[in-house]
Amino acid sequence: MKKLLVPLVVGMMALPATAATMQCMISGVVSWKNNACFGMEFTMDYNTNPASWRIAGATKPISSVIWADTTSGCASTATSCTKPIHPYQEHLGSATILYSDGTWEAVQATAWFETGF
Repeated sequence: MKKLLVPLVVGMMALPATAATMQCMISGVVSWKNNACFGMEFTMDYNTNPASWRIAGATKPISSVIWADTTSGCASTATSCTKPIHPYQEHLGSATILYSDGTWEAVQATAWFETGF
């Protein structure tokens, strides 16, 4: 039993911890939030607002980023992305981070806002 547990524990300690996170921010809100962000404005309309997503906390050099969902189409060389979003809907921004050492990591954050209706 001891022969089995020691390699298992040592192997688990060698696994990389998830370091990066996806942050988002709605236009008009002045702080980045991890994993989800919300905005409220009282314009009483259904116009879009810009939402921004960014990758934060990466501890290794990033080779490229594969953006998906709402952030689909953003540049693979960018670690941030801004897209217009509609109110009263959840908008998932997700990315697969490809590191220079050949490893990868997936991150995501949900953005939404309301206009007072």
